[in-house]
Parts: sequence; structure tokens; C-alpha cells
Amino acid sequence: MSADQVLDSMISAVASERSRNAIQSLTTTAECKGPDGDFETTVTSIRPDTVYFRQASGRGITEIWSTAERTWGGAAGEEYESLTPQVRDFVRGHEFHLMVIDVKDRFSDFELVGPEKVEGTDCLRISMKDEAGADASVCVRTDNWLPAEMHLNPGGAAGPVRIVFDDWRMSDGLNAFHAIELTEGPDRVFSYEYVDVSVNRFAVEMRVPPPNLPRVQRGEPE
Repeated sequence: MSADQVLDSMISAVASERSRNAIQSLTTTAECKGPDGDFETTVTSIRPDTVYFRQASGRGITEIWSTAERTWGGAAGEEYESLTPQVRDFVRGHEFHLMVIDVKDRFSDFELVGPEKVEGTDCLRISMKDEAGADASVCVRTDNWLPAEMHLNPGGAAGPVRIVFDDWRMSDGLNAFHAIELTEGPDRVFSYEYVDVSVNRFAVEMRVPPPNLPRVQRGEPE
């Protein structure tokens, strides 16, 4: 198989073309654990290039908006301020589900590396480049064509990142992972347990949307 054939099989295993084309926004909320404690992360990705990011912990709540033109945010309840392009890279680096669905748009220079085992499962690894030209790869299971893991090199102090995908379930027409283990560098391990994966529904916490958003349903608290 070619790299394109493996990626096409992976994309189809996650969502049909009709389901992918129906996505105007994708909202995910995860309960997370890391070296510095527990936190909650919500990401709303709005096509084509807007992202809302919210992270809450015992130390407070941070909200960030980002478009192709600008990024702004700050502590919830306080006045937002302009932020650097590096913050946009950080926020987009949390769009884990869209990294899989839009892999052919977000990455390039795909090459089939070959077979290997990930957590005892037979996979095919595809090497690729991210939008900054950094090396990345995805390893795709050969039994169900779902991604087993992804390697990223975002730069900065965190070092290389390994993402292991788990707990696949159908949600709004997507076969979506509901758990990941993310390892930064040699030993900083984070776990994300997704309590919500919703298509075309904004996060209820998203209080100050930018102009010209698509018409999607805002989630309501239970």
C-alpha cells in the first residue's frame, strides 16, 4: 500500500466523507491529569481557521481565541489581550481530533515507512511534515485502520510529543477516540479522558465569540 492509501483508509475509518463535510465546528471537553495536577480542557474548532481554547484548574481558568489573523485571550473574567503567534500554535496543537480528520490538510510530504508494532498491535507508520516543516508521523493499525499513535515535534522546551489514541466510540457521526495519553519529552505524561465530542455545537462556556461564525447550536449545561 502507498502512504496515501493508508491515510485514506484511516480517514474513512474515522468518518465518512459525508460526515466530514458536515463538520462546521467540533467541540471536545476532556478531564485531564498531568505532572502538575488535574485540569479540564475544552477546544472548539470552527471551520475554516478559528479555535476557542479553555483550560480550567485549581489555579484558575484561561480562555483563548485564535484566528488566522490574530490570537487573544487571558484569565476568564478579565479583559482579553493580544497574544503571540506561538500561542496560536499551542492552541491548534490541542485540536487532536482534527489532526486525524484533516491529516492531509495539516501535514504534507507523506511517506510509508513500513510496518511496526505499537502496544502489541500491527501498524503501518507514515512519516510526514507539519505546517512548520517539522518531522511528524502517524502509525495506523492494520486491523481497523484507526490511528494508534502520532508523533509531533512542535519545538520549544516541551520537546517531542507522543500521542496514543484509545477508547474509540461513535459520536455525532464520527468514530472518535475518547482517551489519549500524551507524553512530552522523556517523561512528562498527560492523560485526557473525553467527556464530550460534539459536532456543530459550541461549548457552553464560550461567551464571547468573534464575528462571522457559522450557525451552529450552542451546548446547554445539563
